[in-house]
Amino acid sequence: MAHKENKPALPTSTEALQLAKWDGSRLKELLASMHEAELAELLLSCRNDAERLLIIPHIPDELLGDTLLELPEGMQEDLLAVLNAREIEDVVEHLDSDDATDILQAVEKRVADEVMERLEPDERREVASLLAHDVESAGGLMQSELFKVRHDWSVDKVIRVLRRFGREIENLHYVYVVDDDDLLVGVLSLHTLLFAEADTIVSDIANRKFPRVHSGQDQEEVARIFDKYDMLALPVVDDHGVLIGRITADDVIDVIQEEATEDMYRLAALSDQDDLSEPVAKTAWRRGVWLAVNLVTAIAASFVISQFEATITQIVALAVLMPIVASMGGIAGTQTLTVIVRSIALGRVTFSNARRALIKEVSVGMVSGLIFAVTMGVVASFWFPELGVKLGLIIAAAMMINLFVAGLAGAMIPLTLQRLKIDPALASGTILTTVTDVVGFFSFLGLATLFLV
Repeated sequence: MAHKENKPALPTSTEALQLAKWDGSRLKELLASMHEAELAELLLSCRNDAERLLIIPHIPDELLGDTLLELPEGMQEDLLAVLNAREIEDVVEHLDSDDATDILQAVEKRVADEVMERLEPDERREVASLLAHDVESAGGLMQSELFKVRHDWSVDKVIRVLRRFGREIENLHYVYVVDDDDLLVGVLSLHTLLFAEADTIVSDIANRKFPRVHSGQDQEEVARIFDKYDMLALPVVDDHGVLIGRITADDVIDVIQEEATEDMYRLAALSDQDDLSEPVAKTAWRRGVWLAVNLVTAIAASFVISQFEATITQIVALAVLMPIVASMGGIAGTQTLTVIVRSIALGRVTFSNARRALIKEVSVGMVSGLIFAVTMGVVASFWFPELGVKLGLIIAAAMMINLFVAGLAGAMIPLTLQRLKIDPALASGTILTTVTDVVGFFSFLGLATLFLV
């Protein structure tokens, strides 16, 4: 029985550093056999950039660019800052145009300009055209490498040209059909091309309804189109319909991860650039800004409590129970907020079609409020028998009010922010916390002042 050849064990960061010191040729051999993702994991496992910079010179140039692109953005920028223009040129020349553009956008403009001067004229023109687009647009995502043919070519001619030049293009799934002015006519899958008759004209079998994106479209919208139509690549056109590039699915996967991470971080009042590899001072500053905003909102909630100081002094039970009302409202509101923000990000909910979502979330808040209000009312009645059913009814009513408001605010705040062209994930959490705390404390302490004092 034949034995399957085992892949050599991947070196740990400690082993790699030892080899870098004593046997550089052996380390180069090992690193050359690894995938870019494995090389990125190796660099991430190092304790600091100094250790990473001992390993990087042993990574082959054809792997180094993709390896750096696998790293967190902050770490990537720090490592690139150490490389000179010649070293970055060696990295860039092994990358597709879109990845080369990403590398040049991560370095200082002075270095990027010097690298651009060193590139071949054709490559320089391609990268320069991509650098002109917004980094979070379709133009910023696309690559120039694609396979396009004239609309009057026969299938036989297309296949012959494809065999000659197509191997230079990675992730080749579609042939793009253009007219004499480079306007996109349609798209032809390799499957369709392979089984078509040799003398068939490609414009006759091209899919003229194939989705396409404009170079200025936002990357989130591009990701939704990929998700909707299950495409492997999308053509990118300019204002006149001229084919200027394509976006492949692997780049869109990165966009989806970036956008999901950004929304998750912002819901927690974190910067989307927050990363474990960042220096402590930089991370503390970014988080401190939002902590300062939260401090202001906490003071507002405390101010409401201070208005009922006399009531709390007379009935200590209120101080014990009031955090429960605010906490339940905060959790319920966050649940609604998360659902709505995610639906907005996926394009399923907008301000114009939000009525159904709004009614549902408010209804859920009412049902949850009723259930937990009754539960807490009973608990409070037995917990503080001297105040009895009165206290139970007051906390039940306050909880009903707060959970209703939590459902309403959790849906309305992100929708309103979206309407105002503000990222719903950025400020919704802080506003919601303020609303549920203020309403919770005010309703509970206000009702207690009216009926218990």
